Amino acid sequence: MAKLSLTPADLRTLATVAEQAGLLRLGIVRLDHPGFAPARQALDHFLDRGHAGEMAFLQRTRDVRKHPESMLDGAATMLIGLAPYGGEPGPVARYARGPDYHSVLHLRLQVVEEYLHTHFNGIATQICVDTRPVLERAAAMLAGLGFLGKHGCLISPGLGSYVMIGGMLTTASFAGPDADVDHTRAPWDACGSCTRCLDACPTQAFVAPGDLDPRRCLSYLTIEHRGPIDEQLAAALGERVAGCDVCQEVCPYNKSESREARTPAASWLQPWPQTPARDPDPVRLATIRSGAHKRLCRESALRRIPRRALRRNALLALGCRDRPLTPDEHDALTTCLKDPEPLVREAAHWALSQRTLNEQNRESPK
Repeated sequence: MAKLSLTPADLRTLATVAEQAGLLRLGIVRLDHPGFAPARQALDHFLDRGHAGEMAFLQRTRDVRKHPESMLDGAATMLIGLAPYGGEPGPVARYARGPDYHSVLHLRLQVVEEYLHTHFNGIATQICVDTRPVLERAAAMLAGLGFLGKHGCLISPGLGSYVMIGGMLTTASFAGPDADVDHTRAPWDACGSCTRCLDACPTQAFVAPGDLDPRRCLSYLTIEHRGPIDEQLAAALGERVAGCDVCQEVCPYNKSESREARTPAASWLQPWPQTPARDPDPVRLATIRSGAHKRLCRESALRRIPRRALRRNALLALGCRDRPLTPDEHDALTTCLKDPEPLVREAAHWALSQRTLNEQNRESPK
């Protein structure tokens, strides 16, 4: 007789299996949980205002994202696992500095999936890691794994917000109580009066707590946006060439000195070692060739960024440097002024103009 219901004891066993595989938190949520309603409404509000920008996939998958059971016949619950990632501030956002998290999380969830299929005959499953449309942050919150901060990221106690979320749809029901989550309150109530993430955003991309306009967000602009970047927004780029961590860097929940000490090293999505092939120096990236770009992005989340967009980002980052041009920087910028790609030429022109203007301001008498 197929066992089609998971008990709290089963979930504890699965959590142990998940932890051994590198998923430090594991929870479960029913797909008919009433707490999904606010998340669905927020998604509609977000899309109806055009905030998706060039992320057309969000509009295409709107209905599936709101009703993930359509991806798996008979789906009743979703298991949610968390894997932390680390790193230091730099040109590339922390999550993209190591092996592609899609592959890593999928492999770790497969361990849990294999356990389920071995011990619960008749259960069907579907792993969902980012590329499959689910409301994973809402699911993680409703599964009791944390709360949403005012920056919109999941904050898991003891891990902070530097966590990747992976889900697995299952046809098993759950014979246990829902996690103790008050979904009728704003999820960021746990942030209290703190607004550090909102205040620190380089482009003031937050409309309100939990309400981000990605079209002003440096992560969106450097990763998803394919055209020229508005000059005022480009001026806030700094040294960033792929993503932005500022709203998380200032979050008090990420300041715990014991965070990494308490986390098993095997559970981290570890950054790549610094090598010539993985060097994110904007000077190098501004003129990076196709082969070097493929080596840089191989097995990495950076593959999301086309070469011409990454070159644009690198050139804008060079334009944001407030110091005299070095010979290498000058060569990169002048070379790109003659590039056949209009996006690259435009970015090079802006960057060179900015550096020239900065130099003139430094030389002007006060």
